[in-house]
Amino acid sequence: MPVTITESTSIDYDISGQGPPLLLINGLGFGRWGWFKQVPAFSRHFRTITFDIRGERALENGVHDLVRDVVSLLDHLGVKKAHVLGASLGGFVGQELTLLRPDLVDRLVLVCTSYGGRGPESMSVQALSDMLGWGSMSPEGVVRRGLETATSGTYRAEHEDEFEQLVDWRLADSPSEASYYEQARAGAGFDLSRDVGRITSPTLVIHGAEDRYVPVANAAALAGAIPGARLRVLDHAGHLVFIERFADVNREVVTFLKPGRRGAQGRRMEPPTRLRSLISGLPRSLGRGVRKLRDGIL
Repeated sequence: MPVTITESTSIDYDISGQGPPLLLINGLGFGRWGWFKQVPAFSRHFRTITFDIRGERALENGVHDLVRDVVSLLDHLGVKKAHVLGASLGGFVGQELTLLRPDLVDRLVLVCTSYGGRGPESMSVQALSDMLGWGSMSPEGVVRRGLETATSGTYRAEHEDEFEQLVDWRLADSPSEASYYEQARAGAGFDLSRDVGRITSPTLVIHGAEDRYVPVANAAALAGAIPGARLRVLDHAGHLVFIERFADVNREVVTFLKPGRRGAQGRRMEPPTRLRSLISGLPRSLGRGVRKLRDGIL
């Protein structure tokens, strides 16, 4: 049964599996269908919760309003503490939730996201144009262009049918134009650069090396700013790394959320060459966290 937020807004949700609660928070323009690669794997270990916000409203308080929605859902479900995984805009929600209600968040996973504000590398004008669909003449053109920019060429070449399925799902379950731009505006105004260092939940940051919406340097800065955070960057993946490299992402997440497990290789992974270059080029003025991360990896 949906959770009512306002007279015109509600939350639809699904729960799969048993075990400790794990909440998955969607990115901009995505519904809970976007976790189709995660739910089957995670539900073997966790009570996996996915959800959609339905209805029209202004996000007058930006991401904070989305955080309140998450709190309402957890209260409705009687969840006192959960692991939280947020992707892209959902990563913004996860960070702010962890700061505002640390009692609700056990472990935190941040996928293809940043701490907002003026990070070390901004989205290009072309990528922004693709995300907003400027110049596209049809809804399908807007969706296709955005998803092409969100994925790597390798993924699209090797999984052509699946990519077309993403286009179909996105067209069938798109937020209204007004809702999309409200979420985009909330994301544009998000800035935890001065506060993210207060996150105390154990945190894992996962990113695609070819992400054009959130360049990978932002992941390095995010992991460096959160005390004790782990960073995992996957090659041959873009912004939708959780779909493109789902097996690796799922393994990393389960291993992180169940600390008694060790990865199949059981050893520290070497960062991709491009990431090493980016980290080495990060200015020390970004802070002690970034310096510590850079020194530890390089």
